[in-house]
Amino acid sequence: MAGALLLALVWFSTFLIQVPCHETLAVSFQAQVHRRLVATNWIRTVAWTLRGMLALAMLRA
Repeated sequence: MAGALLLALVWFSTFLIQVPCHETLAVSFQAQVHRRLVATNWIRTVAWTLRGMLALAMLRA
């Protein structure tokens, strides 16, 4: 269940934050949008890291 919740967090972050930022940056560079993209990518980084640790813990069990 925890893995599914972390994956949902990654998907929501991707589609609600990162995709719109990438679409804006594809048209023109905007420093504020770029900063938001970099800052909010930590959501995905942390969620994927925790999910990976969870998967490893499951393999060891």
